[in-house]
Amino acid sequence: MNRSRIGLWACAFVMALSLAAFPAGRAAAKPESGLEAAFVRDGDLWVKKADGKERQLTQGDRVERPLWSYDGEWIAYQVAAGARQTLKLLHVPTGVVREIASGGWITAQWAPEKNDLAYAVEGKLSWLRADKPKAAPSEIAKDISGFSWLPDGRGWIASTQSKKLNETDWTPVRIVRYSKAGTPPKTLRELPKPSDGFFAVGTSAFKFSPTGKWVAFLATPTASLSADGNALCLMSADGGAFSKAADMLNDEEWFQWAAKGERLAYIEGVGREATSNKRLMLLNSPDGKPIRLTPEGYVDQGFAWQGPDRVVVARAVERKDGIGSSAYPPSRLIELKLQGNRVRPFPFPPEGYSDTDPQYFPRAGRLAWIRTNRSQADVLVSGRSGNGSATWIANLDPVADYYGRWNWEFVLAIRS
Repeated sequence: MNRSRIGLWACAFVMALSLAAFPAGRAAAKPESGLEAAFVRDGDLWVKKADGKERQLTQGDRVERPLWSYDGEWIAYQVAAGARQTLKLLHVPTGVVREIASGGWITAQWAPEKNDLAYAVEGKLSWLRADKPKAAPSEIAKDISGFSWLPDGRGWIASTQSKKLNETDWTPVRIVRYSKAGTPPKTLRELPKPSDGFFAVGTSAFKFSPTGKWVAFLATPTASLSADGNALCLMSADGGAFSKAADMLNDEEWFQWAAKGERLAYIEGVGREATSNKRLMLLNSPDGKPIRLTPEGYVDQGFAWQGPDRVVVARAVERKDGIGSSAYPPSRLIELKLQGNRVRPFPFPPEGYSDTDPQYFPRAGRLAWIRTNRSQADVLVSGRSGNGSATWIANLDPVADYYGRWNWEFVLAIRS
């Protein structure tokens, strides 16, 4: 992006910040929000239904990472006990819980249109039908790093875990397609060998574009290196085309396709501090030139598409000195209208609070986000563009921040 265009964005943003702002109140949101939430409060799992009623579902657990099934019939969640995790399934109408698997690190993902759950425990990928509790899980593969369901729910795309052979050589990371029907797996692509510009031992989950033609994912190096930078990669669904798009942090919420077409937005920038060098970028097509949307002097720390030409970002003043909690400037929500380069700020949160983690739900026409002062957190909802905002869930369990970045998916899952 040329300097003149960056200047226009910066000027518009500075002018927007000068507008008068009025803190949103803490009044409860009306029941007709059209949203449902699974959330963690005091370590236990709760739900808030569309009628506005809250219900506690567990007692005495240390619940993490709730996940709704596509129809809201089931919630998968994990219980932490030291370094060990246990994956459980809860049937929301009856409250019946069953334990699925235990191990070190567990990742799970529901199928797009069925109550089928895929999960990986220490690299072993399996799946089960939640609606058939007596059916045994089926193993898909071993030595898996990241995985996702295919858009049609008929299989999975997954990456193999690289292994170190000697001081300089690693086994290649392969991207493989697996079929639920049991046909032989197909290797779509091997990732590039380690070099000064690319080094990966695994991947994140995979995100398909709405057209199904492209896949975005993070190629992740070893854990210590991954904390500071990962390669955002784009690959055609058949594996034929591949490119590295940017370097960014290991946060799957920081790269998202628009709801239509092949527009990809992402927050690039190396360094583990979310308070510096974090810029929202836009690719209008996988082979296009990236456009910078963050003005000089600011950082973006999360975003949500709000239609094909609107993005809501959590934006803060950039802070390049100091990484302690006291050095974190507060973030507020900003709406970017990409057509016409227009910027509109939401009201400032109360002093000492940040507004972060925006999520938009087009079917309900509602925007949700977190308001936190790092020791207390609420979920706010509003209409599109922040109209009529109110507290929807109070006293959500806060999560520990990592250099100014939070993993709110550990305590909150919303559906519409």
